[in-house]
Formats: sequence, structure tokens, C-alpha cells
Amino acid sequence: MSGYMTRELLLFVKSFWYGASLLLLYDILRIFRKAFRHGKILTATEDIIYWVFCAVYLFSKFYQENSGILRAYLFAGVLLGVFACSASISTPFVKCGAWLLNGCKKILGIPLKGVKKIIKRLKNQLFRFKIYVNNSRGEKKEEGSLHPSQKPRRRKCAPGGKHEKRKKQKQPQSNESTSE
Repeated sequence: MSGYMTRELLLFVKSFWYGASLLLLYDILRIFRKAFRHGKILTATEDIIYWVFCAVYLFSKFYQENSGILRAYLFAGVLLGVFACSASISTPFVKCGAWLLNGCKKILGIPLKGVKKIIKRLKNQLFRFKIYVNNSRGEKKEEGSLHPSQKPRRRKCAPGGKHEKRKKQKQPQSNESTSE
């Protein structure tokens, strides 16, 4: 085989590798999406960044390897690499990676629950200190005032509900006298 053909074949194998590695990079992105839920806007932004990265990465690699000459077999190699990786290791890689990341998230979540409780207690203490400072300045504190997160919610009753029936029962009924 000639040196030119060997170089072209090696370039095809490299493009195959580039396609497989880009799919594995996208699989890592999928793992993070499974472990940490994203909204539509964040997902779309991540996808745009990923595809721009892919385009710049492939163009820079093809420019380095083939002096910027784009050939159809290079793109065919990338697509074959994507399909081969997708058919072989992509699904188990995502499942295993998501399982590991969720496990780490649970393990790290245990200390985070304690930290959240401590922060909540500190916020309550800070709120009480604010009330104390405001009272010492002469500002009046409302009777029975609570932290905004501790205020009871008012219930709205449905029309014709039991609260409306009680109101109607409490209202004095006017007795109309009949004249004879």
C-alpha cells in the first residue's frame, strides 16, 4: 500500500475515534442531566454549546491532520464512530454513570441535610435578633408576629362551605310582623 493511502486510512481511523469520543462526551452530559434535572432553556443552552464545541473540535482536528481539506470519508468515519459507540457502550455507560452519580449525590446529601438545618436555625436566630434590636430602638412588635415562613396560611373556603353556613346562622334574622 502506498504512503498516501496509509495516511488516508489512518485519518479515517482517527475520524472514527473522534466520533466515538464526541458521543462519549455527550453521554457524560446525559449522565448529568439524569442526575440533576434541567429545565428546557438550560438543556437547549447545553446542547448549543456542545454542538459548537463539536464543530470547532472536528474542524481543528481535520485542519491539523489534512491541512483543512474536508473529505467525505472523514465525515463517514465520524458517523461510523458515533453509531459504533452508540450500539456498543453508550447505553450501559449512561446507566452506570447515572447510577454512580446518583449514589454519590445520596452520600453527599446526608451531610448537606445537616448543613441545611444549621442554616435554617441560624436564620431563625438572626430574625429573633432583628426583632430584639428593633424592640430596643422603640419600635413596636406586633403581637403574635411570626417569621414569614412560620405564618399560618388562611384557608379559602368554597362557596356554600361550612364557614359561610356559620356566618349565615350568626346573622340575626329579621322577623317581619304580619298586619291584620
